[in-house]
Amino acid sequence: FPNFREVLTRANGPSDKYDALILELNRTLGGGLTFNNAFTFTHNLTNALGAVPSGAIPVGGQGDNGDNVLNVFNIAAETGNAFYDPSKKFLSTLVYALPVGRGKQFLGNVSKTVDAVVGGWSASTILLYHSGFWLTPYFPSSTSDPSGTAPSDRSVKQQNPDCNAGVSGYQKNPTIGGFFNAGAYSIPASDIGRFGNCGVGILEGPSTTTFSSSIGQTFHVNERVRLHYEAQFANLFNINNWGLPNTNVGSSSFG
Repeated sequence: FPNFREVLTRANGPSDKYDALILELNRTLGGGLTFNNAFTFTHNLTNALGAVPSGAIPVGGQGDNGDNVLNVFNIAAETGNAFYDPSKKFLSTLVYALPVGRGKQFLGNVSKTVDAVVGGWSASTILLYHSGFWLTPYFPSSTSDPSGTAPSDRSVKQQNPDCNAGVSGYQKNPTIGGFFNAGAYSIPASDIGRFGNCGVGILEGPSTTTFSSSIGQTFHVNERVRLHYEAQFANLFNINNWGLPNTNVGSSSFG
């Protein structure tokens, strides 16, 4: 139908396969020390994010209808690691009621007045780590049309490039200026009768690590009224976490 620029259809077809291994270690020790640790390893494969996704929301699709498909005859080709599900996650929390004040290990016999100042303090920490989000290299559909099916006329704004055989997509020493290897990809020529051969979710972005802590005390004003003071320190060690690299292989700032 050459006079129809775009014909939209709706179908239930996407799939998602999620597997996970979860390990936990929780312990309450004497002296008011409690810690909880959880490690999760996940493997989440989906094609529900559509053609060449670059985030948790499909790119180039109709907002109310879901994502658009690059090749309706092979939606399995759009299956890959889900962007939003990093493969490794670790969360550790620690709470410590400081052993200072009336009835405690240190200054256990102080007056109520002094205890109101030095007693009842507690400290806590949170350590969070997760590996990078899954990213997909792409080139704009306006750049080339390898399949000859005019994806740009079908609201598909991004397509898969070709992966160059034997070339890693990662830099040996990644930096902010070059996290991925641009030499691993090429844009196929127009009208060659196929789509690009790179898969979905084949690149793992930068990981995230934060360590935060807090210290606080509850003041007992009377039997019915309490006042709580707490100081919180986010990303206490000022760990530098990188943003998502550019994944447009046709851009000079790729990676």
